[in-house]
Amino acid sequence: MTRPEIEAKRLLDSLGWEKPGDLSLNQIGISLNAMIRDVEMKGSQGRILMKENYSVISVNSDISYNPKRNFVIAHEIGHLSLHKKIMPLFSDNKRTLNEWYSKGKHEEEANQFASELLMPTELFIRESNAKNKSFSFELIRELCDFFGASQTATLLKYCRIGNTPVSIVFSNKGVISWKVESKDFPLKFLKIGSKVQEGTSAYDFYQYGEIEQDPVEVAPMDWFPEDFQVEDFEDVDLMEQSIRIGEESLLTCLWF
Repeated sequence: MTRPEIEAKRLLDSLGWEKPGDLSLNQIGISLNAMIRDVEMKGSQGRILMKENYSVISVNSDISYNPKRNFVIAHEIGHLSLHKKIMPLFSDNKRTLNEWYSKGKHEEEANQFASELLMPTELFIRESNAKNKSFSFELIRELCDFFGASQTATLLKYCRIGNTPVSIVFSNKGVISWKVESKDFPLKFLKIGSKVQEGTSAYDFYQYGEIEQDPVEVAPMDWFPEDFQVEDFEDVDLMEQSIRIGEESLLTCLWF
């Protein structure tokens, strides 16, 4: 586990947390002398102001999707637990929250903390195995409902510790912004800044504005044309399914 994940687990253990519903995020905030409030904001999803003896976490009142609100709060609690001595104020917009792996060490650490706070690793593994299902977005949605987390956060958690190796690719306006894959996913070379290739479902979204609701079979070469191992998978179908993020971005999951 990473240091942020260890700190999140330590916090939950200190509060006697065992399962979702035991404590609200407001109660966790109170235990840290942090007040959580919903306020009108422009250009920001969440913000935390940290003083010596107390903190104020502000959440954009326009956020109506509760799993997203949960993640924003958990992310700011991560800043409080990890970065209080570094900087007294953190303000997070859609980019710092969506672009998990491209916005610097502190934001990545806060995201890791939030993921573990909302979906503790041991319980996540137990619940995903208890479903007795192979990887699918249906499984991801069931885990979302259990933990009260977003599909994005749940997919990324599964990517790290799930049974099926997957690759997660975030693209914006048809260009690859970042990607992360399970340790055992065989194809890893995908150039950041390259364009989404024709032949993929993601390409069709950027061309025609429509997103497939079910998994689509694509050629591995269409996603990983420069990976030196891709020829070994010429006769294997790669499964692709995406979540739309805002108007111009996709979070795409790939698996065999």
